[in-house]
Amino acid sequence: MKRIEILKTSSPSSMLETSTKILIFALAISVVINIVLISIDIHFSDKEDKGVRYFCSDNWIGFQDKCYYFSEEEQDWNSSRYNCLSQNANLVLITTTKEKHFLKRFKCTSDHWIWRDMTENLTGQWVDENIFNKGINMTGNEICFYLNEDGVATARCYTERKWICRKKVP
Repeated sequence: MKRIEILKTSSPSSMLETSTKILIFALAISVVINIVLISIDIHFSDKEDKGVRYFCSDNWIGFQDKCYYFSEEEQDWNSSRYNCLSQNANLVLITTTKEKHFLKRFKCTSDHWIWRDMTENLTGQWVDENIFNKGINMTGNEICFYLNEDGVATARCYTERKWICRKKVP
């Protein structure tokens, strides 16, 4: 009975005023939630490693904007390169110190084929056709390259080793 009396005594303008206040309050809450979500997105998108934004295929590992495949089986250099090409990738070309440390961490104790194609006087081109820089620290005098515990070394191309493929994030 009292409820009916309250409704009878409430004017339409006061009910409209109450509804407006509730709507404004709900809108304010929505705006605050959106600001928090946008702030979180900006915070995570400013990170150097964009790993939260992409995914590599199964058995591939993401680092920066590339995906890496560390083989479990061993093959000669040419077969290793062919295997990478068949996966729309290539043998890895180490371009930064960070990348070298990443590769050494994930390759474990095995040696892995990386790039090749140099002449006897240590000039030539890498697999991706960049010009070779004589300043790289390496050992050996063969034409096929692999990554070992000490850095980069050379070996005869028919030697069987594991390999590392690299491709851009899809």
